[in-house]
Amino acid sequence: MKKLAQIVDENTRIIDVDFGTLQTQIGRAADAADPTSVVLALNGTSDLLTSVPAGAPGGGSYIQYKRVDLSFMLKNNEMMMPINVNSQRTSPVPLGSAQNGATFNQVEEYIYILTRPLNNELLLNARLNFEYQTMRNLGLDGCDTLSTDLSDDSGLPNQAQCVYAEKRIYQSNMSLLASQANGQIDSNSTAYLTLEGQMTLASVSSWGSMGGITGPNLHCYRVVLDYGQTIPADPDVKPFNFIGSTTRTWPPVNVSFLCKDPNFSEGEYITRLANAMSSNAEGGPVA
Repeated sequence: MKKLAQIVDENTRIIDVDFGTLQTQIGRAADAADPTSVVLALNGTSDLLTSVPAGAPGGGSYIQYKRVDLSFMLKNNEMMMPINVNSQRTSPVPLGSAQNGATFNQVEEYIYILTRPLNNELLLNARLNFEYQTMRNLGLDGCDTLSTDLSDDSGLPNQAQCVYAEKRIYQSNMSLLASQANGQIDSNSTAYLTLEGQMTLASVSSWGSMGGITGPNLHCYRVVLDYGQTIPADPDVKPFNFIGSTTRTWPPVNVSFLCKDPNFSEGEYITRLANAMSSNAEGGPVA
């Protein structure tokens, strides 16, 4: 579903992006290093671009995508400059629990608001150890080399093309972790090595240009890298010998920009527009 900018007055717009709630259910057989079953559910699946399937490292990781239609702004020669950004969600962390998972691994979540798309066609089969890793560093000039996996020959979005980006790191909550080590699980248990409750938020960082926004679209991505049931294939790592399962309910996310007309001259407008939209991804349908 397309979203439009809200008109407050002739010089003010509110542009907002919504990602729906997504639940991931990840299972792993005993003596398996990677997830052996992955199920994604709830209304956030309508925003789903791609996910890592069972049998691959990071199974259950995913990318959601939303396009915000700003074509009316382009037709009116409008450029709106964000003066404030507000990121909201109904929970600071994903809710759920994990059994015999990789409590030593962090879980990462990224939000990207871009003025040009990545090549969504190439992302359909994205792998955790390749394309997902590259998506960690979008939106800063020169921070990564050219990526043919994300944008063909056009390169990664630069800072001018990244209006806003946010990274959140989640980690296992040891106060909500039952284990053999702390005596809450019988040491002779053949089912549980660890039982983990909801995660905690370890850190939040943000970057981007907060630069001028115009049409025809904003391209918005939510990227989650989850290694919760990806374990080294080593019998010395005890969870490897136990059946594992993880359920996470990722909360909805809203990112809103309050924007004002910067009253650029025609030359400034054209220059800003060119910087924001240059190097559109090539090689077929992208969004």
